Amino acid sequence: MKNKILNPIAQIFILGLIFGISYTQDPLYTSNQHTKFLQGLAKADLGYLNQDWLANTLDPLPAFTFLVQVTYTCFHENFFYFYYILIFGIYIYSMLGIASVIFQINTSRLKVLIYFLLLLTIHCLQIRIYDFKTHVHLHYGLAEQYILGGYFQPCTFGVLIIFSIYAFLRKKPFLAVLALGIAATFHPTYFPSAALLTLAYLILTYKNENNLKKSLLIGVISLIFVLPVVSYMTITFRPTSPELFQISESLLVNRIPHHSFPDIWLTEPAAPIQILVVAIALYLLRKTRLFFILFLPFATATILTIIQIISVSNTLAFLTPWRVSAFLVPISTCMISAYIVAIIFDRYYPQILKYKKTLEISTLVGIYLFILSGVGIQLEKLTINQKDTPIIMEYVKENKQVGDIYLVPYASGKFVDFRIATGAPILINLKSHPYKDTEVIEWHNRLLMAQKFYDNSAIAKCQALQNLIDKYQITHIIIENDDSIQCSGVEKTYIDNLYKMYKVIEK
Repeated sequence: MKNKILNPIAQIFILGLIFGISYTQDPLYTSNQHTKFLQGLAKADLGYLNQDWLANTLDPLPAFTFLVQVTYTCFHENFFYFYYILIFGIYIYSMLGIASVIFQINTSRLKVLIYFLLLLTIHCLQIRIYDFKTHVHLHYGLAEQYILGGYFQPCTFGVLIIFSIYAFLRKKPFLAVLALGIAATFHPTYFPSAALLTLAYLILTYKNENNLKKSLLIGVISLIFVLPVVSYMTITFRPTSPELFQISESLLVNRIPHHSFPDIWLTEPAAPIQILVVAIALYLLRKTRLFFILFLPFATATILTIIQIISVSNTLAFLTPWRVSAFLVPISTCMISAYIVAIIFDRYYPQILKYKKTLEISTLVGIYLFILSGVGIQLEKLTINQKDTPIIMEYVKENKQVGDIYLVPYASGKFVDFRIATGAPILINLKSHPYKDTEVIEWHNRLLMAQKFYDNSAIAKCQALQNLIDKYQITHIIIENDDSIQCSGVEKTYIDNLYKMYKVIEK
């Protein structure tokens, strides 16, 4: 029994190392990590982030926040890289497992090696055909929704959805719904996916075993696993009023139209190819147990997407039913690949057997080259100085004090990482937002007030600044070097070749 448990764990770790090194990770802290890690790092007492307004808003990711807090406090931030290695391992272990159940990929070592090399090629070899990137779009979902990306974040727990499907195919339905529960707990937007897959498991279990009691038990246990996070989200983010909720919903979906509106993301060159990949996979899987598991979420998402297009519903846009494509596309890509490998082995097995040793060595060399290339790229990512990071952040990091609140260029991508890079609170930025309706509206109001300062002429700028100081107790203002502040009550304290900083003089 012990060996049965340790063997999969060892496989996951080894596969994660090989696949993760080949795939590579971006340095901490990158893009979405500035938002998703903020509350956990604030609770772990990074700088003075516990005084930041956004860090004190209602938390939409309590489980992930807890993980970040514990990791940063008790271990080391480099453990976030290790977590992603495990996630890579679960991903590739699950894909190999599903392919083995459906297409018997595991019937020979050579077949496994070739299939693994093919997966590495699909995910890591950067081939661009016009705007279609094979190493991105063949395992990303629609509307830029994805499970695997350049860095560890809540959505990467979506690998547990893929593991859940593998577990169910291995006739372990209770392990399957446990995995769904964990995925939804760490990233609540996976709850609709978890619900659809649970429904598929119920239907298939009843159909195949004619056991209503077991089917209902699977549903009840799945509900128990997700009940804590569903209860938390329902109670914490319930509408303050229908009007406020409607306003906040509109603000959020219009902030990220490329995620929210099908009439936008369907025009992306990758979208029709990704849909075609899923359609081809469903056809190839039509006589397997995997077909219905993938078809139910695909059909549901298709219907709801059509309804959203017709109704222009902000609620559906906010719920993003097409997020199921985040697991449908990579599974479909990997199953098409498994089908091709299986067909080749079935038809040409005598010829393959003749060159077995040569093919095994060639495959191992190919895997080794991916690892070697990944090591080089990874070292480059981790060691090269990020030239886009303004040097003013180093100054703020060394000189920040309790009670400081910085007004930074709210729409500039170069200041997205200001909070975590410096440990200093800011008024607001465009990238990171809360989810409670009243807090979303406050976030928007702060953006408008910051916009009035940055986008107005000298006289209006001074009035806008005074309003910010009076309402939010701003202590420092950062502007681009070609701009200036000719207002009373502030003094210049820093200048470099890109930015200036002013401090509010106490009256």
